[in-house]
Amino acid sequence: MRNHILAVLVSATIGLIAGSNCGGPNACGGLGQQCCTGATQACAAGGACSNGICAQCGGPGQRCCDGTGCAGGGCCVNNVCGAVGSACANIGGLCSNGSCGGCGAAGQACCQGDRCTAAGVGCDGTNCVACGGVGQPCCTNRVCGAANLGCAQGNTCAVCGGAGQPCCASSTCGDASLACRNSVCTQCGGPGQTCCPGNTCGNGGCCDQNGQTCIASAAACPSNQGVCTNGGCNGGSCGMAGQACCSNGIGCTAAYTSCNRNVCAACGDTGQACCSNNACKAGHTCTANETCT
Repeated sequence: MRNHILAVLVSATIGLIAGSNCGGPNACGGLGQQCCTGATQACAAGGACSNGICAQCGGPGQRCCDGTGCAGGGCCVNNVCGAVGSACANIGGLCSNGSCGGCGAAGQACCQGDRCTAAGVGCDGTNCVACGGVGQPCCTNRVCGAANLGCAQGNTCAVCGGAGQPCCASSTCGDASLACRNSVCTQCGGPGQTCCPGNTCGNGGCCDQNGQTCIASAAACPSNQGVCTNGGCNGGSCGMAGQACCSNGIGCTAAYTSCNRNVCAACGDTGQACCSNNACKAGHTCTANETCT
């Protein structure tokens, strides 16, 4: 049964990353390549994102793989894989077939801190059980086993991507009218709503970087920064590309701009800096050096 769970998770990982630009001129997700952003999975099976680069995971001393944990009966403790026979740090006991001294493996009690240490299982609050499906606990690193599932509050997998639903993998939502905020897909772009990816607000609105909130066009910008006009505060004289960043943390208010040395520069396109929250325009990826390709 556990081998079946692992096979499903690995297969899901391969399918999840298929939507990225792997294999193209701006390839991402493979070992040694930049992690994919804006895709449903940062790295392909066998890799995990570390400092913006996909690195080998699952072996002793390596990061636990997202969803599948550690290979060869190792134990995932504090997101690091321990070899069979090694001590489980801060838990106690020796690692044996994913179990740390009687806890953490399938059918056993959860280890302290509601943790499971074996591959393919998650903590239901009491015991380590199959993970990744609808209503099941989330797997290692809050991963679920299908592209349409996300890790909701309570560490449970649920349908993701719609308004009010949990964000899908890599903090993505189902369409451009939604943004991931506090791990929930929230309507974005309208007055008082969160800014859409790329600091985008509708109908000439301004994105206040203090909280990533949209200000309606012709409405007052906070902190005495004048009126929002066509995406810029102070009547359109700050916050747009080539203009000074607006004061008091409001920053760059126009879509696809970011503040650099107190000047708003275009962001999100090829060769440009990534926008807030590592956002790039459609078809582009934010690299480890925070540049869109």
